[in-house]
Amino acid sequence: MFVKSNLISRPGYSGMGGILDTIGSAVGGVVNWFGTTQRTIGAQQQQAADLQAAYAAQQGPSTTTIILIGGIGVLAFMMMKKRKARSESAA
Repeated sequence: MFVKSNLISRPGYSGMGGILDTIGSAVGGVVNWFGTTQRTIGAQQQQAADLQAAYAAQQGPSTTTIILIGGIGVLAFMMMKKRKARSESAA
């Protein structure tokens, strides 16, 4: 048998619904807080990496780079000197 009713079913009005809604909203709040915290940490880490890259870019060439370029220069100078010595002795 069907009886027409004006009652509206809403969550939270039953005995357990209110408790479950409260627990669900609390868990959702914790998850949202944790996600916000992780996004903040990620943004801070990215900012730190960007600052380190900018600082490194301002420092110029490293000592190793300078030594390698100097070594190549000395080697080229010695090869040119040797070539010049050979051409003078052949003439």
